[in-house]
Amino acid sequence: MLEATLTVAPTPEGFDLTLAVENVGSDRVTLAFRDGQRAEFVADRTGSENGGTGAGTEGNGRGAGDEEAVWHWSEGRMFTMALGAEELGPGESVTETATWSDPAPGEYAVRAWLTTEDDGVRRESEAETVVVVG
Repeated sequence: MLEATLTVAPTPEGFDLTLAVENVGSDRVTLAFRDGQRAEFVADRTGSENGGTGAGTEGNGRGAGDEEAVWHWSEGRMFTMALGAEELGPGESVTETATWSDPAPGEYAVRAWLTTEDDGVRRESEAETVVVVG
């Protein structure tokens, strides 16, 4: 069983994002990856800021009605094409970081998750927070 937290720290250039995922269960958890990418970070403009158009966030499978994806950390990045795995014992954690530079003013739902092959592990590793850019 995994527990995820997402912290956001403002910087002069934007925001530093940190996803921490801890194994809070009593069994080891294997994190299997298809490539060199270990996490994804996404910012969705919330409905109150995009006029409530009802357009769902493209490709996230969440079906959220009033969000518009405006930033994907992985967009434009290249990752090694090598399978990888990491094991988390009970009480162990993994941390991934990203920087979101120069976001436009508005309110955003910022999400992050581990990009594991296992959908259940991926869902357990997801965390979300709200960011307001003045």
